[in-house]
Amino acid sequence: MNREEYIALFKRYLDGDASEEELRRLEVAVLHNSDVQQLLEEEMESALPVMDEEVKRRLYSRISAGVKPEKRLISLSPAWRRAMQWTAILLLPLLSAIATYFITQPSDLQDAPVTVSTGYGEKAEVTLPDGSRVWINAGSRLTYDNRYNRRQREVLLSGEAYFEVAQEKRKPFIVRTTDMVVEALGTSFNVMAYDDEPFASSVLLEGSLRVTAAGQERLLSGNHRATLYKASSTLASDAVLASDYVVWKEGYIYFENSSFEDIAKRLSRMFNVQISFTSDELKKMRFTGTLGNSSIRNVLDILSLTSPMRYEMDGTTVALYHKK
Repeated sequence: MNREEYIALFKRYLDGDASEEELRRLEVAVLHNSDVQQLLEEEMESALPVMDEEVKRRLYSRISAGVKPEKRLISLSPAWRRAMQWTAILLLPLLSAIATYFITQPSDLQDAPVTVSTGYGEKAEVTLPDGSRVWINAGSRLTYDNRYNRRQREVLLSGEAYFEVAQEKRKPFIVRTTDMVVEALGTSFNVMAYDDEPFASSVLLEGSLRVTAAGQERLLSGNHRATLYKASSTLASDAVLASDYVVWKEGYIYFENSSFEDIAKRLSRMFNVQISFTSDELKKMRFTGTLGNSSIRNVLDILSLTSPMRYEMDGTTVALYHKK
């Protein structure tokens, strides 16, 4: 194998794509060929995040310590010691070792996760390293590791987001929330998982989706929804018109037999306002429909025309009253 082939093979190893036969060839090469050792050591240096020399020294020590000579081996020559270190590196899951190091050495963190947050009244669109696209709704947070897509594709979500996932059969796309795990191949779906809501749900537009929560699992096809009811730890699924649940991307609000109290929570997130009720009866009223969300006043005006509700607004504070 020439220089370029060794580098390509080493990169496949780092990405987790090397076969067992390729890994065996690489182990033999670094054990018996000092030129290959030097070449791949330089390549590993460039693959790691930039860090100071003391951090690197401790990291290499941590990795190479994974394979230790037995006590009866009194000494090793420098060449064999170097080969043993490389064998240790290849036998250990390199990225796992690096992750463990950074978890236990937070002060040396150079590979911090990426977090995208939206405040109330805000939305965001993100393209992940694999080309997957994410639309993040108001009051939400999406987090993914800088090593995303090397071995797996996994994100953490608090709030609501719509995903268009790039095709990659060998690497399922996983969304983790406080209460659910959603796993997909190339697909389009929405996840709503606000911590202050009594339920979490995932709605599938197209593709296939596996939703796991509270020890239960649901496999979804297009235009189906999985809902976790937190109080009872029940995971249910039903057929829906999935497009209704992603209209928020285009600036609309969809309600499906929602209580006024639940609607008020959503409006608070969307428009960054505080909404209070002066009537418990109003809280229990239910609505179904789609509204444009150009402004909080426009939404409240429409709701007041279709219900016995009137409102008073002072800055970002809204009080709802029952009409007499």
